[in-house]
Amino acid sequence: AKPVFPALNTKFMGGSERQGVWDERCAGCGNCLLGVTGGICPIARCAKRLMNGPCGGSANGVCEITPDVPCAWHLIWERLEELGQTEQYMPIIPAKDWTTAQGGGPRKIIREDLAE
Repeated sequence: AKPVFPALNTKFMGGSERQGVWDERCAGCGNCLLGVTGGICPIARCAKRLMNGPCGGSANGVCEITPDVPCAWHLIWERLEELGQTEQYMPIIPAKDWTTAQGGGPRKIIREDLAE
C-alpha cells in the first residue's frame, strides 16, 4: 500500500467491482480526508458516515447496518497499520462541512445489461 495525497476535491470516484458494476470509493464531498484515513473514505464507505472511528455496533470488522459490507473504520485501521501511520488515527477529525457535499450515502451503480 502507498499513502494517498488528496489534491482535487473530486465530486465522484468509483471503482469497477466487476463488469457492469461500479462501487463508490469516494463521496466527492469536496473536503477530502483520504490523506489521514489511509486512502479509505469514511464518508463513502461508512453507512453512518462516522468521522472518528467505528460505531458501537460493528463487530469482527463488519458493518452493523449492511452485514455484507466491511466496517470502513476497520479497513482504515488495517490500512494505517500497513502504512505504519497509526498515529493518523488518534487526532479528532472536526465536524464535516456538508455544504460542499452531494447527498446519499454509499452508492453502487449496476448496469444490468453489462453485469455478469
